Amino acid sequence: MADEQFRSVGSIDSLVPDAPGIYAIRVIVAEVLPEPFRSHALGRGDRLIYVGQAKTSLRKRLVDQELRARGHGTFFRTMGAALGYRPPRGSLVGMANQGNYRFSAPDTARIIAWMNTNLEASWIGTSDAIHVAEQTLIADLRPLFNLQSNPAALRELKAVRAECQAIAAGAVT
Repeated sequence: MADEQFRSVGSIDSLVPDAPGIYAIRVIVAEVLPEPFRSHALGRGDRLIYVGQAKTSLRKRLVDQELRARGHGTFFRTMGAALGYRPPRGSLVGMANQGNYRFSAPDTARIIAWMNTNLEASWIGTSDAIHVAEQTLIADLRPLFNLQSNPAALRELKAVRAECQAIAAGAVT
């Protein structure tokens, strides 16, 4: 995914294919990230923040779930938490999956607006060994916001995600 293949997140909705593949998300400039993530990105000298896979549809996974919060997007939850947003208290009480927290509608709109302005994405359509390719890219590139398969996973990121989960589960008062 070469530099010229990245497009502003605010302009890709109609460009992303309804096909399986791998995608990457990066910040336009690392300085827009809040601390401590800004320092980590600047220290790594890399703007790449996330690599993901779409087993059936890049459009559904990347655009709908990860960038527009329609469904359960891991990157969207991570980005919101890193930006300082928190889900409504107790919003997951009684729910089967305690990890799929969501933000309020106004906060979701703010997160989307921030991403549209500050992020770029690139994708490659493929159905060949997607899971292995994703894990290999994460292990090699160590994107800032990937936690699984990332040897450089940030403890600060794990902490803000855990805080969000605890708030949504009603465990934090």
